[in-house]
Amino acid sequence: MPKWFITPLQTVVSLFLFVEVSAVVGLALFPPVSLWLWVEPQLTAGPQKVLLLCMLGALGYFIYGMCLIPVVAVARWVTFSLGTGLGKYPYVSFRGYQWASYNALILIVRFSFINWIRATPFNVLFYRLMGMTVGARTQINTAVVADCNLITIGEDTVIGGDVTLIAHAVEGPNLVTARVKIGSRVTVGLMAVVMPGCEIGDGAILAANAVLKKGTIIGPGEIWGGVPAKRIGTRGEKSAEATQPVA
Repeated sequence: MPKWFITPLQTVVSLFLFVEVSAVVGLALFPPVSLWLWVEPQLTAGPQKVLLLCMLGALGYFIYGMCLIPVVAVARWVTFSLGTGLGKYPYVSFRGYQWASYNALILIVRFSFINWIRATPFNVLFYRLMGMTVGARTQINTAVVADCNLITIGEDTVIGGDVTLIAHAVEGPNLVTARVKIGSRVTVGLMAVVMPGCEIGDGAILAANAVLKKGTIIGPGEIWGGVPAKRIGTRGEKSAEATQPVA
């Protein structure tokens, strides 16, 4: 493909994604807007009507958010955006479009609602519907997640606030993806970054603000921290450094 064609193509694809996002958001808005249109004529004019409609509007936002989760999950199949492909492929390609469309669906929820359901069963449900494997009793307190279908998290794990979980990187003209595997009983501390191809063993700890480089493997029970992250101890050791993480 000639280089001059890349920017016009990206522009067209972006406009198409705007239409796709508008359709998804519109479907999720249909129930709360319908409720508003049904209730509004039945209220008597006056300050109480304004108050009740304000409260209904706020409730409508949460109805929208809860409707958005299944709508996005269905849209994933309707638009053939089943998930980021594993491997290396040109950014400007059909696989690249699938990656963009799939993650655009995730971003709709991330930017319009997910902060209200962080560290609840609802965001775990959303990530599972988008293809992530998540074990029982795991808590995910972050919205900064991409490529859900390439991420696996075990049981009783805590993903701290604003942790970045990402399974892709753009390298020149190519997208490169690799699975992220996080074991059971793991703690990933506040604002840590986990890059593509990383594996974190059972019972391990990744300290707050640590950056785990692509392809890094943390063994079971190990404690890592720093930028870039390095091994600083093992669970059970008495170390000042070993006490710093947490979600």
